[in-house]
Amino acid sequence: FRDYASPPPHLAFSSDFFRSLSIAKAAELTYPTIAPVGSVYSANFSDDIPVSGSATVITPNEVIPNYCDLKDVTVRIEDAFKNGMRSALVKFRHLGVEYVYKYHFSKLELIWNCTNFLPAIEAYGHLLTHLRSSTFDLGPALKTFKDSLITSKIQGFFSSNFELYKLQCLLGESWLEEDVFNILLEFSYFYRAHHMLTT
Repeated sequence: FRDYASPPPHLAFSSDFFRSLSIAKAAELTYPTIAPVGSVYSANFSDDIPVSGSATVITPNEVIPNYCDLKDVTVRIEDAFKNGMRSALVKFRHLGVEYVYKYHFSKLELIWNCTNFLPAIEAYGHLLTHLRSSTFDLGPALKTFKDSLITSKIQGFFSSNFELYKLQCLLGESWLEEDVFNILLEFSYFYRAHHMLTT
């Protein structure tokens, strides 16, 4: 099943694609449009093996369903595969346009990846916009940040191990993530301890 349902690693939006994607490249990426949750009104299995591009790959600016709408199908996908099913017929609406696609099982994983990584892609876009418009020069630190992978974790602290993109919560009026707050407290503690020991 995994061999059939896994997209080739070289495809855009595959798991390998996202694991090797830098923040700079993510900012330049033309992402598909993901329809909001609730857009899918029908999703059923089919025994057809579709081979067209629309059934097997995601193209830039393509409109795709939100993976959350496909969970009822995907939780049964292995059993369906055992029963001879090889694709899913998905019908959804977005901005008044109706879409009807027969997706190869491997494309469902691409849709999952796009839905799953969208928050990080958007957050990095906001972070880069803010850092580029900053009044102070970050110098080589900005290049290091841009060259980091989108799956990077914040490094150098003991109390937390979470995704780098969550730093976006420090911009604007977003809720402050608990892990970011813990890191700030840890940094403050070590800064004060160092200051007390050296004075």
